[in-house]
Amino acid sequence: MIFAPDLALEPNACVSPRRGALRFAEEALVALALAVMVALPLAEIVLRTFFRSGVAGTDSIVQHLTLVAGMIGGTLAARDGRLLALSTVPALLHGAWARAARVFSHTIAAAVAAALTLVSIEFVAVERTSTHAVLAGVPLWIVQLVLPIGFAAIAGRVWWQAADGWRGRLLVAASAGGLLALGAWPPVAVESLVWPAWIALGAAAVLGAPVFVALAGAGLLLFWGHGLPLSALPVEHYRLVVNPTLPSIPLFTLAGYFLAEGGSSRRLIDLFQAFSGHVRGGPAVAVALVCAFFTA
Repeated sequence: MIFAPDLALEPNACVSPRRGALRFAEEALVALALAVMVALPLAEIVLRTFFRSGVAGTDSIVQHLTLVAGMIGGTLAARDGRLLALSTVPALLHGAWARAARVFSHTIAAAVAAALTLVSIEFVAVERTSTHAVLAGVPLWIVQLVLPIGFAAIAGRVWWQAADGWRGRLLVAASAGGLLALGAWPPVAVESLVWPAWIALGAAAVLGAPVFVALAGAGLLLFWGHGLPLSALPVEHYRLVVNPTLPSIPLFTLAGYFLAEGGSSRRLIDLFQAFSGHVRGGPAVAVALVCAFFTA
């Protein structure tokens, strides 16, 4: 993954045992999800080749593990201050201006993440009444709980990183809560609040709010401004993430990580460079061959 300038300060070097256990549990869960995503298709290949049978529900399990890995990955990025942001403006600010920009952008980010938490709870509550299951005896809504839990964790971590002291954090909590209350019970016509909300969202993006805040905030504003149910957002999010083709992205990333950590990528580049580096335009040919290999 490529991360833009950190959303928050670097995490403390000294971690309490309780926080250390939480960090280990989160990282173990995402590692387990990725391991099962790799193991199940491999087991399916072996079983179908030699025993003419497969693992029941493999496709559905792998697709929903993509959702789990993605949400936990988002909470890990929020924990380490590595949520993707495109703006470089925060790096240009110093002193009180930098603190004010961080408080403002984190307020909007916390409000958007909290709103996603609330609408995800509504989505899971509706799904709980259905009879859909991932596996026999495992209702689908159990897996879908990762949506509100993940968004709540992101909201909490964004709020915590908004300031270095409790005064700033309380200000962010009160401001984000006020924004949520304003959206739920607008004192005036919604149409008159939409443009100020767009301006605030754009300013937050410029001041360093993560990309997901800008995208999700835009979706929330579009639905809210037209009087549409906001619970449609987690429904669409869920539908897109469990798409049958999407598991290829984390698995492709995992394969690249193995190649990089094992040094295979460096050796492959040296190999293709040895084959074509001595001819005219050799480096370009080597790059094309390496890219063709990695794409395959």
